[in-house]
Formats: sequence, C-alpha cells, structure tokens
Amino acid sequence: MSCTPGKPNFRLLDVNVGWSVGSANNLAGLNSDSGMYLAQVVPGALDPNQILPYLPPARLAHGCGECEWYLVTPSPPESFLLHRGDCHWRWQHLHDPCLRHPFQDPVAIAVWSDRLAVADRGANAVQIRSRDGARLLATIPVALPGPLALAPDGELLVTSAASPAIARFGPGGQWRGSLAAPLPASGAVLAIAVDSGNKIWLVEELNGSWTLWSAAPGDAQFQPAAIADLEKAFSPTGLVTASAEGFCFDQNALRGLDVETCFSWYGRPLSQAAIVPPPLPQLQTQGQLLTTALDSGIPRCQWHRVRIDADIPKGATLSVAVASTEDPTAASQSDPSRDPAWKSFPAGVPHFSDWTSAPPGSTDFLIDQPAGRYLYIRLRLTGDGTATPVVRRLRIDFPRVTSLERLPDVYRESPKAEDFTERFLSLFDSGIADLDTLIQRYPALLDPSGVPGQLLPWLAGFFRIGLDATWTDDQRRQILASAPQLYRLRGTAAGLQLAAQLVFGVTLSIQELSSAGPWGSIAPDRRPSDPLPLLGRPARLGSVRLFGRTRSRFYLNSSPLGAAPLRSYGNPDQDPFAAGAFRFRVLSPPLPGNSPQQIQRLNNLIAAQSPAHTVASVRVGGTGFLVGEWSAVGVDTAFVRLAVPVLGSAGNIRLNRMSVLWSDPYCFKGGTALGRNSVVGRGLRVG
Repeated sequence: MSCTPGKPNFRLLDVNVGWSVGSANNLAGLNSDSGMYLAQVVPGALDPNQILPYLPPARLAHGCGECEWYLVTPSPPESFLLHRGDCHWRWQHLHDPCLRHPFQDPVAIAVWSDRLAVADRGANAVQIRSRDGARLLATIPVALPGPLALAPDGELLVTSAASPAIARFGPGGQWRGSLAAPLPASGAVLAIAVDSGNKIWLVEELNGSWTLWSAAPGDAQFQPAAIADLEKAFSPTGLVTASAEGFCFDQNALRGLDVETCFSWYGRPLSQAAIVPPPLPQLQTQGQLLTTALDSGIPRCQWHRVRIDADIPKGATLSVAVASTEDPTAASQSDPSRDPAWKSFPAGVPHFSDWTSAPPGSTDFLIDQPAGRYLYIRLRLTGDGTATPVVRRLRIDFPRVTSLERLPDVYRESPKAEDFTERFLSLFDSGIADLDTLIQRYPALLDPSGVPGQLLPWLAGFFRIGLDATWTDDQRRQILASAPQLYRLRGTAAGLQLAAQLVFGVTLSIQELSSAGPWGSIAPDRRPSDPLPLLGRPARLGSVRLFGRTRSRFYLNSSPLGAAPLRSYGNPDQDPFAAGAFRFRVLSPPLPGNSPQQIQRLNNLIAAQSPAHTVASVRVGGTGFLVGEWSAVGVDTAFVRLAVPVLGSAGNIRLNRMSVLWSDPYCFKGGTALGRNSVVGRGLRVG
C-alpha cells in the first residue's frame, strides 16, 4: 500500500513497491528498474551482433594486422585456406602448393604467433601449420572436431561434437588432457577464444539463440557472461556482422576504406544488402500477470482510474483488465476454456464475466466496475518474438472523486445520471490533474543532475551558455550546476580557473603582467610627506629590467629632445605598470590529447570569459620537465649522476663547451644539483 499523510488514495505497482503477484507466466524484469517484459525463450540469450565484433565465427580468424584475416572455406565443392591483409579487398590462397585440396571438410581455424590450426571434420583431424600455410607441422586425430582456439602461451584448445570435454594440446600437438570445465550446455559451439588472462570464452547456439560463457583457469564449470565483460576482455576486430550468407567488415578511413566490405564464405565480394544479420534473441509471444486482491481499505469502494507507464513498440500489444469484489475469500469462479487463446494461462479468481477490459492500446482509463473493497488486475503482454511491451509502473486511484461534488444535488437524484455525470466529468478532471502534476514537477526540469541529456541544451539556453558538441553529458551537467558561481566570478582570474577546470580538467596559472612584469626601479623608500606612494619595485641586478623614465615620456631637465615622447595623460610614476596594463598570461598544463583543436578551444574559452578590454596570451605546456614557472628543462632530460670530469688531452672535459666542473671532492660529490651548485637558465656556475 502506498503511504500518504492522510487516507490512502492510490496504489502503486512497480519494482520498488512490488507487483502484488498472484501468478506471472513468461515474464521477466519483475525485479528490474527497467520494467517488466516478455521473457526470452532461452534465458540469458544475447544479441549476436554484439558478440561478433569480439568473437568471430569459427571459420574466421583475426591476424596481427589491422585488416589481416584468415578464412577456411566450406565444402563442397572445394575447401581452401584464404588470407587477406593490408585492408585489400581480395582474398588470396594460402596452403601447401603441393596439395591442391589439403582439407576435406574444414569447420574452424585459429591463428597464433607463427602458426595456425585448422579443424577438418571430414578427416577427423586437426592440422597445425606454419602461419603461411606452406608447412604441415602436426596432425592431431580428433573425432568430429569443432571450433578451436590458440591461447597466448601457444596451447591449442579443441572442441568436439562427439565429446563434452575440451581437449588441450601443446604447440607441437602433444596431448595435455582436458579442461576441468566441460561444455556448459547441449547447444552447438559457435566460437571459442582465450583472452590475455587465459580466460576461456565460449559462444553457443540453442534453439536459435546465442549464449555467452566464460571460465577462468582451474574453474570446474563455465559461467554465464555479459557483453560488458566481453568488451573488457577483447578489442574489436572490425567484423560487423556474419550470417549464413557471409560476413562484413567495418573498414573506415583508418583501416584503409570508408565503406563496409562484405564477402561470402568462399571469399567472393558481396553487397551489404545480401548479408542478412543474425536474428535477435527469441522472446515469448505471450505473457500474463495476475495480481492478488488489492485492498483499498474502504468498504464498497468505487475504484476510479488506472494509469500505466509502459512502452509498446510495433509488433507488441498490452491489454489490461480489472475486476472488483467485496469478498476476497470467495471461491474461484475462473474458467480458462472461456478464452481459447490464453487457455494455457491461469484465469484468476473472478468469474470470466466479471473482468472489464480497457480499450485496446489504452494506458490511461477509468474503472467501470461495481463498488468493492478489493480489486484484481490482469496484464497480458504479446509480441512477435522480437518485440515486447515494457511495463514500468501501474497507478490505481481510488475512491472516485470528481467535480460532481461542486454541482447541485439535482445531478445526483438518479443513480444512472449520477454515474454518467461522474464518468463524464472524470475526463476533464483527469486532464486538469495531469496539468497540475506537470506544474508541480516543473522545478525538476531545472535540475541539471536529474533531466535527460537531450534536455541539457534547452536548459543551457536559460543561462545563455553554448554547449560544445565534444562535451560529455557529465561535463555539461557540471557546467550548468556551476553556472551561478561562474557568473559571479566572470571576468576574474578565479572565474577563468573554474571554467577551465570544468571544461578541460586542468588548473591554470594566471599572471597579471601589470603587477608581475620584470620591471624594477632604483629609488629611495617613500617619504611620509610624499602625496602619492612610490610605485616602483625594488630592483635586484640580474633579476629585473630597469624602467627608464627619461625614455618612456618627456621629463623637463631630464630627457633629451627627440628621445622621449610627449604624453599629457597618466601618472609618470605608473609608466612601468602601464606597459603591461590590461594584459595577462595564462599558463596551462598539457590538455587531454593536447591537440591543436583542444588548444583552440582553450583560447576560445579564455576569450569568452575574459573582460573585453584585456588581452590574454596562452601558453600550453608539453610533457617534459617543468621547473618553477619560468624555466623548462630541455627535451629527454634526465637528472642523473655525471661522469667524473677530467681536464687535459686525455680527459673528457673541454672548457667553454657546455662543461660541468665539480667542486672539491671533499665538499660535494655528484653531478648537477639544482639549487646547490647550479642554476637552470642562468648560465653555468662552477662550484
């Protein structure tokens, strides 16, 4: 029961509150947040198009190169070993030239290092050959061999239609026994592979559905695996799809082509339209949920409305029926034979004639049932084997409350008139209630953390924030959540740093040149009688540049004629600061990717967030050493102990040729030490 401060006036059915299941047939997702749907015919079946890019069919093997593939063609009429490399569209023969037909009925191939293995079911053998196919290294007798795999350590795994065990062989064909884990199910093995961690992966087909299994070394049995685990274990091979007609590669510009390239299982080119993708996992075509008696707690309750949150795709249907009763302990009056299409499903407790069905396809309808404290609900889901309805939530409102309460009593004099007026007014009351709900929920649309990603550009429009197409949804949410703070700090150094941190994840160092420029002055301290403070900065020789007044502007009795400009504005004492006024420097660590596009985006961001009257210079660091703020130490620099310097014709030191001389060996031992006996960027100090 849904709890409210007052009397309950609605009931929810979902994964959080519970579905109040009386019986559920051919349904799945009752414990999932995504909702309830038709179950699979084979539990755990996966979409083949999600498996094929990582685990190709047994007749295909991916080589070392980006586009290198090996294919063993079926028989009849003839079987060949084909090779394709360098993203070329043509397959070439790859087998012993002395044998025109080296295989009888090959069904699988595997490649590793300098060798390949072919399972020949017609010969009841597995051949191990050199990678170029020219030399036959070993022949292993195996009854009805199937898909096989070569592990990273060279071990060969062979499946067989005649045995549930997976045989193990050494690189030279030596027998090593069988895996501890047998084949997981009675389906046909489509592919087997071993990842870099020696974990074994299997693809099986049962009743037209594909299942994925995995087993770590030493496991006693295979366990069902998910697509997410498969994506972590293997890299995409470039295979898009495969079926009985052939297979297709996704060869984009990086792989040499910009189209999908398709071939038959004999290596002949095909059009993409000729390849029929493998079917999706088969679903049940019928499913039903019957609830227990839902208690309103109100004797002779007039149940009001049912609202369903559901998706109904093409090829699927959802039908809802309700029945009310005052006594939940009454004997069952159901009769499954009254509905032949659903005779294999439970009919429920109420009588066949007591059920009232909602209009077809309706997800919001009024309950037209006699008054009763308890209510039964029946959901029936149908599909075409690939499509299914998804039901996330049901809401049942009670008791019936309409705007009839605000009309004169004359509208209640006749029971039939009262019932009609209530149902008629409910149409308008429902629409008004929906509008009220939208108004109440409207503030939630302004929460960046709660709205879908598609609404983020619309929400950014309120703040006049342009969202870059390269930003992820998480970045956009962070920027929108920080918009008030960004506007408060806009035009300041802190605002620039915050914007860069949100967009690029880096911390900028911002230097205002007017107050941090390398200017100095030699002047006495300010006297108390001076009307203005002395703005010059104490100068140290070798660390700053002196700013000469006589050349920055004309001074009487100080500047030579024609050597200094006449300026009638500003304070002469502020000339050192005016030289860098309204200018600042931005130092950034390497950006993610550090591409020219990223650097340009950083420049655009700084230009948009800086005051209009300022000029910024941006410097983006590299990946080398960074000493302090002003010095970068070379390329490929290593701080290591230097060789002992020896002067003379037989030594390794020549003066004035970038030499490093050590101090007395009793005072300091070692090479260059920053801050002790050398200074980076200021020449050479000999200690």
